[in-house]
Amino acid sequence: MSLDNPVQIFLPLAIYTMIVFVFIWVENRRIKDRLRVKEGEMTRRMYEVSILKELGERIGYSLNVQKIVDVITGSLRQLISYSTVSYLLLSDEGRVIFHCVMEESVNHRFIEEIKNRLVTALSALINREIKTESVDESISGTITDESNRGRIKSFFNIPIVINNQPVGILNVASTKEGLYKEEEMTILYTIMAQASSAVSKLENILTQEKGKLNSMVASMADGVFMVDTRNRLLVINPAAKDMLGISKPQPSIFDVLDAVASKLDLRTKIEESIKNDRLTVEEQLPMNNLVLRVLISPVKDNENKALGAVVLFHDITKEKAIEKMREDFTSMMVHELRSPLTGIRSIANLLREEKIKNEQAKYQEFVDLIVTNSASMLDLVNDLLDVAKLEAGKFQVMKKSTDLTNVIKLRVTSFQSLAAESNLEIESNIQPDLPVMNLDENKIGQVINNLLSNAIKFTPKGKIVVSGFIAKNGQDLAGKVAEFGLIWPGLKPDVRLDEDAAIVAVTDTGIGIPESQIGKLFNKFTQLEQTAASEKKGTGLGLVISKGIVEAHGGKITVVSEEGKGTTFYFSLPLENPNIEYRNPKQIQKTEIQ
Repeated sequence: MSLDNPVQIFLPLAIYTMIVFVFIWVENRRIKDRLRVKEGEMTRRMYEVSILKELGERIGYSLNVQKIVDVITGSLRQLISYSTVSYLLLSDEGRVIFHCVMEESVNHRFIEEIKNRLVTALSALINREIKTESVDESISGTITDESNRGRIKSFFNIPIVINNQPVGILNVASTKEGLYKEEEMTILYTIMAQASSAVSKLENILTQEKGKLNSMVASMADGVFMVDTRNRLLVINPAAKDMLGISKPQPSIFDVLDAVASKLDLRTKIEESIKNDRLTVEEQLPMNNLVLRVLISPVKDNENKALGAVVLFHDITKEKAIEKMREDFTSMMVHELRSPLTGIRSIANLLREEKIKNEQAKYQEFVDLIVTNSASMLDLVNDLLDVAKLEAGKFQVMKKSTDLTNVIKLRVTSFQSLAAESNLEIESNIQPDLPVMNLDENKIGQVINNLLSNAIKFTPKGKIVVSGFIAKNGQDLAGKVAEFGLIWPGLKPDVRLDEDAAIVAVTDTGIGIPESQIGKLFNKFTQLEQTAASEKKGTGLGLVISKGIVEAHGGKITVVSEEGKGTTFYFSLPLENPNIEYRNPKQIQKTEIQ
């Protein structure tokens, strides 16, 4: 080839240059495409970061899924184009929420078709039919345009899952074809998955804490329930349901309000407590044989925003009963003191008259009445002092060697005339070798006096038996009583002592005590129904003092009774030397006093 021909020289050079230019153009296209892809990836990544950041800032620790979805739908225009973005969510109240955001004007048929598709899809996800009438529908964004005949040509759904349970669906739709590539869908799936995961973790933590709180509330003796600002019942413990007579496992606020409707406008009280931000107290609420104190307190968050109210029911039934007992006791004491004082004052005024002074017999009779009334009043004051000492732990007994048999006989003899006035017999059955014991003779005598006085008072006819014997540790008391030929009405078999002791008992054939009333004995604030209805009144302090005296000696006082057949009060006095052998109980001494 000759170099003198220019064509031969420049043709290869032109071809080479063209190849270089083509290579450079192709490489530039490749670089631009890679940059475009990188830019798209960067844009999507920036969107993902920005939307997650926005979710963190605006939602924080919220469990409100609707808020989260609203943030996502409000930011979608940064990533893709669409005509509408919609969601269908299950609400806490059992309703279904449908919300559609229109970026472009579409007709109502377009929106209705989206809603129907979402209802069908969510029904399949939760395996339960969703009825369109249970759907709360709302629309935002631009206005609808019925002249726009555009149909759904591009769309995709993203399920909303919390704790592996589907709670809704997010939908993106457009009137244009061929939209929504895999990249955009992947980003939305990622964002929704991360948001759902965060909510699920938070919900699990709160569920654990709520479980601890519910366990604590459930174990409370007081009734407690909490409502939010929309009067929805958030929690109620078993005690509250029992107090209000609610049997439903999962009651609503309406069940609570209905339970107290006739006695308290609880809803208004709750609303006032939240509105005024103060504790509201209802001192007495009678409910199903109970008396409750109701306390209503507003509940706020760290920002002082009202969250609802807590209602507490405190059972004050016993406190009210004790208060009434105290009032009755005070009234009784005033009456018992006023009667002798009134008598003394009246007699004293009579003694000032010259006529009475000149009648020696009458004058002496009035003086005796003053002495009697004064003694009665002094006995009452002494009883009150003894009870006060017992309650203060300052009651003392002065023990010394005492023949228990003599103590019993002396007291029986002293009641001979009183029993005769009531046409009653007194019979004493005493084991002959009752030991000499370390006792306070006067105090034990006082116990026997109280028991005999009550027996005579409430025995219209028949007889009273005072018995004394030794019972061994673990011995069946009913068998022991039978060995002595005694009858104790109401005594059940297999009652056993836990130590060797001397037993002193007073048995009558009187009206008896109902089993429901026996628990009220030995209480200074309580009079039995028979006592309250009887003409023979009393303060009831004798049994309280007797119990204190016996317990001060290390013993116990007990009662057995049967209505219409009689009553036995008996007390035990522990033996200091339980190894002493005693003679056969059939050698018992029997004495009758009429």
